[in-house]
Amino acid sequence: MAPTNLPIQLTSFIGRERELAVVEQLVSTSRLVTLTGAGGCGKTRLAIQIANTISKNFADGVWLVDFVPLREPSLVPQYVAQTLGARSVPNQPLNELLLNFVQSKQILLILDNCEHLIAAIAQLVQQLLSTSSGQNILATSRQPLTVSGEILYQLQGLTLPSFDSATVSDPQDLKQYDAIRLFVERGRAVSPHFRIMAENAPAIIEICHRLDGIPLALELASARLNILTPHQIAARLGGRFELLGSGKNTSAVTHHQTLRAAIDWSYDLLNAEERTLLRRLAIFDAGFSLDAAEGICTEDVILLDRTLDLLASLVDKSLVLAETTGRAEARYRLLETIHQYALEKLKEAGALGHLRDRHLDFFVARTEEIVFKLPSSAYQGLWLNWLDSELDNIRSAMDWALESGRIESGLRLAIALFGFWTSHGSMAEGRSWNERLLAQADEQVPILMRARAAFNAGMLAGFLGDMTAARVHAQTAVALCEAAGEEGLQLLVLAQAPTQVAAIIVNRDFATAYAGAERTVQLLRKVRYDAELPMGLGTQAVAAIGLGKYQLGRSLAGEALATAQKLEDQEYPIALITSFLGYLEHCEQNYERAQVLYEEALAALRELRATREEPRVLHSLAHTHLQQGDLDQAYALICESVALYRSQGDLKALGECLIGFGVLASERGMQAEAVRLLTTGDSQGQSVYLSLLLAEGRSTSATWQRLGHI
Repeated sequence: MAPTNLPIQLTSFIGRERELAVVEQLVSTSRLVTLTGAGGCGKTRLAIQIANTISKNFADGVWLVDFVPLREPSLVPQYVAQTLGARSVPNQPLNELLLNFVQSKQILLILDNCEHLIAAIAQLVQQLLSTSSGQNILATSRQPLTVSGEILYQLQGLTLPSFDSATVSDPQDLKQYDAIRLFVERGRAVSPHFRIMAENAPAIIEICHRLDGIPLALELASARLNILTPHQIAARLGGRFELLGSGKNTSAVTHHQTLRAAIDWSYDLLNAEERTLLRRLAIFDAGFSLDAAEGICTEDVILLDRTLDLLASLVDKSLVLAETTGRAEARYRLLETIHQYALEKLKEAGALGHLRDRHLDFFVARTEEIVFKLPSSAYQGLWLNWLDSELDNIRSAMDWALESGRIESGLRLAIALFGFWTSHGSMAEGRSWNERLLAQADEQVPILMRARAAFNAGMLAGFLGDMTAARVHAQTAVALCEAAGEEGLQLLVLAQAPTQVAAIIVNRDFATAYAGAERTVQLLRKVRYDAELPMGLGTQAVAAIGLGKYQLGRSLAGEALATAQKLEDQEYPIALITSFLGYLEHCEQNYERAQVLYEEALAALRELRATREEPRVLHSLAHTHLQQGDLDQAYALICESVALYRSQGDLKALGECLIGFGVLASERGMQAEAVRLLTTGDSQGQSVYLSLLLAEGRSTSATWQRLGHI
């Protein structure tokens, strides 16, 4: 079965047989099909139904990208890349990363709710269609993307009977019309004894006509069948739809007005507490948990112990959707149309700024709390899931920090997420937030907070290979720390680290890295900053090993590990230092011992979900198997490493993997292929792997002799 992230539909799909057939044919014969129509007319549901039906035609899967939570156009490529599992890497534009990732894949990409990011999405779609041929795109939007080759399909309301159909001999025959069938079946879900009869058929037909067959409006109306009869519902609709005329206008504007009238009506049926909560829930751009709703929306008339009951009532009335399957904690969301409606009500009440402040305060406090627990907690997976689930809300909070001038709160969030960004492959985004917030930080922001943000920005720039920016940020951090005096000594110790990281990762300049790390370790000891000492020693050890000073490297790595094991919250440093010790054994050709250490480090990194380091350890582990003659396992591990590096877009590391494949080819007697792979791999840049192989004395064969002259 092809991979997919399509959500499970909790209600049956009703009708649309003609639309299904037409759009399926369009998707099969056209690269880009866009479903247009008013909010609530069922574009998303139809797209998902079609995708489920034809998913078998796409070998690499069907992927849904819902743009509702996203507000920043520049993040569109990253958002799509993250959905597909492609991670950002040094020195590669996100557009290029995404285009490379999908180039050889056969996928159906569903781009949902495009209207608020139309220009950015259209640009990306044009690039996807122009550079690769294996992707089909099905978009939903209230307006066309206006991209060359786009096929438009405008979705109308569900099929309706004529008004005089109420006189049919058997009212059950009316269920041949999709709007009637949807209203009746959804009505039976809230009122099991409800059915269409001669007595209520005219009222049901009137309701469906007045709501123009719009699925969301019909579902909102049918949700009242547990407290009102169809005649009462029809009567309450009367006076609310003056703008609808005869109800036969199916233009996008009329659809929007029809839906607004239905929501107005549903909103008016709520009690005061329910209305207040619905308005306040609009503060969440990307869904929410019960905990967040209680923490942000509970004040005034909304009492903490009433939130769950009120939320359940809104779910029952189809104004809030609950997602309770396949997750440890239930999440809730407003349909986009309901969200926009509730947001307008929140603005009318003059409470938007106040709620956004509460939203920002909540996510600052909760993120700092969870990040503090993250390193050693037995529930680490739960905390990481929380961060993944709430990332869009956190982004929204930082946007508000920038917009409202609450820079200190925004920096608290950015600083708290530093470890999450570095270990989970989101370094470019983390760097961007730190730099944007720093640009607006004045002297009212605590000096050490500015220094920490500059330090973080420098580290992230170093990881991304931008040594110029790494040095600039490091200099800023140093200056701020020195200005802070005694208070800034601990951070001052670390402020040069971005340059050390860049020296190792980008240029393999072990001498510079060793000198810098040695100074850092000396300062760490001087100020007794034990928490950072293990990684300082570990960095110095890697640099020593790179310089061929194995005995010194062993001493430093051993001290680093022993120091980390005496401290709390050092699981990640311990995993990295263990891999450094594996690298040392590897260099000394103690392959069995290196294998054990790599496997130990790999297991720890996977438990920590530290994906950035995983492919490096996999690749090193493959080499140990190769040296022990287990070529099949070496091949499998290199393939696994390649897949992860490709998802991260790390081209330099992929060059190292090509060298690994070249060694395998040589071992199998394929000398010409080995030279080609090894030469191609080495052309990606200076290769530590190739240097290591040549130093092992394996240059007796013609292949290795030729490699010595590359």
